[in-house]
Amino acid sequence: MKNTILIVDDEEHMLRLLQFALRGTDATLETCRSGEEALGFLAEHSVQLVLLDYSMPGMDGVETLRRIRQLADGASLKVLMLTARDQTAIRADAAGLNVEAFLTKPFSPSDLSARVRELLSPG
Repeated sequence: MKNTILIVDDEEHMLRLLQFALRGTDATLETCRSGEEALGFLAEHSVQLVLLDYSMPGMDGVETLRRIRQLADGASLKVLMLTARDQTAIRADAAGLNVEAFLTKPFSPSDLSARVRELLSPG
């Protein structure tokens, strides 16, 4: 079965950049532009990994992740949080929400691709 990655970011150019960077992965790429939209998508679809922007208007990445963890399959869903801010503060905000990885913007497409492949690898 092919993996599905959900990319959640409010900025169109970031969605396109992330899709471009992940074009070589053997995964279906889906996008949402808000936490609310992502929660609706996750309620209806099975995904293996969420790339979640920390800083979004309305519901930020941490609140979105809190709500993801409350979904039926949300507790075991792998999450890579993307941020342009200091990771120390964000890690404190996300403490206890089981974020598998953090990636600071700007990042290299090869670093992103490597992290995603690592997170999707079995075991």
